[in-house]
Amino acid sequence: MVKRRVVALSLILSLLTLPIAAQNGSGDMLSRIRKEAMERSQIMKTMHMFTDLYGPRLTGSPNHKAAAEWAVKQMTAWGFENAHLEPWDFKHPGWLNERLTAHIIAPVKDPLVCEVLAWTPSTRGAVQAKAVQLVLPERPTQEQLTTFFNSNKTRVRGRIALVRLRPQQVLVAVP
Repeated sequence: MVKRRVVALSLILSLLTLPIAAQNGSGDMLSRIRKEAMERSQIMKTMHMFTDLYGPRLTGSPNHKAAAEWAVKQMTAWGFENAHLEPWDFKHPGWLNERLTAHIIAPVKDPLVCEVLAWTPSTRGAVQAKAVQLVLPERPTQEQLTTFFNSNKTRVRGRIALVRLRPQQVLVAVP
């Protein structure tokens, strides 16, 4: 009985002291990691490549493919082994927003600042039509969104749909 208590007490003490011993042994590794990050960090170069050079990288887009190929090349240069792209069928054609210009032509003439929603199909050249504004429901479920679009089908047919979310209040702190 006493022997069991000694073994149990020894086991408990060793479990309590192991984390302390592990921290002392890995201190050198942590300092090496910190030194690497402070002296040879590649994060700003990597972020520049992904955001400035390749820009938006919608799945299946040419920008996505180019950024992924750059990442494989860069990881190989850093010494990673077996860096490669995995084949994956997205089941959609790639999408790239090459150009969008919009102008109000009546009752006034003015350029319109807008963006294309991802996966919006192209038009066959310039389009001129009446516009209709859709205000999407706030945080809809898929079922609510489907109902909303189905109920507006006839309203948007043959028109240019200008879609917006409900306005959000933005608070700005001025020093």
